[in-house]
Amino acid sequence: MKNIFKTHINLPSNVKLIIKKNHLFVNGPQGSICLDLSFLNQQNLSFTAKKIKYSSFFRLFQKALIGVGLNFVVRLTFFGVGFRIESIENEFMKLNLGFSHLVYIKIPKHVKIFTTKKTSLILECIDDHLLNEFSSKICSYKKPDVYKGKGILYKNQSIILKEGKKK
Repeated sequence: MKNIFKTHINLPSNVKLIIKKNHLFVNGPQGSICLDLSFLNQQNLSFTAKKIKYSSFFRLFQKALIGVGLNFVVRLTFFGVGFRIESIENEFMKLNLGFSHLVYIKIPKHVKIFTTKKTSLILECIDDHLLNEFSSKICSYKKPDVYKGKGILYKNQSIILKEGKKK
């Protein structure tokens, strides 16, 4: 594991850091993220527990810098006959996934959604964890079938198809 106490972070010029009480606010052109600093005041932790907490905070801080500066992007593709995006409204997204009904998914507040075609979806957000959680929720409605390859996939995800029954 890399020693995080010896690494240096180059702060972009368009990102500002503000500390108020036990919170670190990272402000940038795309938005702002608040990180909790309350774990620094805990005295009863062992050295390895403190090192793990600092390491995880360091990774969250790095992702916050990238998120407020650029944005994180996830691309999803729909494979299968009739699998498509019906419409994207203010708070909800309607998907046709081969069921007898349409699937309605509530869009989180900070996630931006774009479609280029009816079978591709582009998700943008400043928070990496929120974006990955939402995209996995969408993918869980139609997991890829290992025999036909139908379902919701990430852009560069490939599936090794199994061979069906032989006579």
